[in-house]
Amino acid sequence: MSANIFNQKDYKDIKNRINQLTTQNQRQWGKMSLEQTLEHCNIQLRIGLGIVAETGYEGPSMFRTKLGRWMLLYALPWPKGTETPSKMNILNNGSPVPDLENSKQELLELLEKVQSENRLKPH
Repeated sequence: MSANIFNQKDYKDIKNRINQLTTQNQRQWGKMSLEQTLEHCNIQLRIGLGIVAETGYEGPSMFRTKLGRWMLLYALPWPKGTETPSKMNILNNGSPVPDLENSKQELLELLEKVQSENRLKPH
């Protein structure tokens, strides 16, 4: 089951995992480097916080419904090889990728904002 950012234990575990990331970590699947993955997460949270405007849902129409998104996040395992939405696709969208420590720091700050707002916009 997925971690829930609004559950305090999960939030603490997520922060601890981010703080422990180093350049020695190897990806388990996908094509992005660690720094690209963190920037991908940062973009997702910027969208969820309304810092960056959402341009609409991408992907299968099933996942554009509340039930479909719930299933994708909580009931089904995330399928390996799933295409990344274009706005968050660091490999294709030309987003600059900060160094590891700056990416980690920004991610932790964005997660803190999520905690203080206690909600996210559709993303």
